[in-house]
Amino acid sequence: MRNTGEQGSTTEADQPADGAGYGPASPSETDGTTREKSLGVDLCLSHPDLILSAAIENSPDVTVRPEQMVDDGTASFLVIVAEGETLDRFETGLEMDDTVCDPVVLDWTETNRVYRVEMAASAVRISPTLVRAGGRVLDMEGTEGQWQVHAQFRSRSALSQFRSECSDRDITFRLDRLYWTTGEANAGACGLTADQQVALEAAHKAGYFDVPRGISQAELADKLGISPSAVSQRIRRGMDQVIGSELGLAEE
Repeated sequence: MRNTGEQGSTTEADQPADGAGYGPASPSETDGTTREKSLGVDLCLSHPDLILSAAIENSPDVTVRPEQMVDDGTASFLVIVAEGETLDRFETGLEMDDTVCDPVVLDWTETNRVYRVEMAASAVRISPTLVRAGGRVLDMEGTEGQWQVHAQFRSRSALSQFRSECSDRDITFRLDRLYWTTGEANAGACGLTADQQVALEAAHKAGYFDVPRGISQAELADKLGISPSAVSQRIRRGMDQVIGSELGLAEE
């Protein structure tokens, strides 16, 4: 498990149970006025029994994104998109992952595969717990044995409740970024996740978008300490988010 006490993280000891340590209160939490803000967060969650944890740990350069979840009353199915350079290795890990069973390939390209898997009853799922606490998942991806979650909570106490539920289930919880969604300090973030913003800033500063490029994708990956595939995905998705936000094309 990851040490939740690393720099930039939030530990159990750091935050009181009522959520009072999660930044300044919004107006609705202090004076009873109508809520005009919600809390945006970037989280990193890890636990051996979290859905697909073993499979994504088996192939560190592969990134997995949930696309659709369906429950037919007898079983729960998840459609996922896996991207990376070692998809055969990931597929082997997928077949051995105890949190899912019966993986079926629905579509594929050289660096992308779409799978349908049946979720095991023992698998720990993130979304239901987060929604029950008063939040919603905006984006989620799994890589290197952990899940990066971009989410929105109705209040600091809702986030605190989710953190407490993670603690009760021994899920390692790390808070990477926290902001009020209408706050001026984050008005230019365009809804980027922390990883996407770091990748885009590093790419811009190093001349990745220059012609000719001032740094290669492999060099940028080495600089960030991640795989070239992860760099490509973060930059591509980050650019898509920025363009959609700035041109008013983001999905409603």
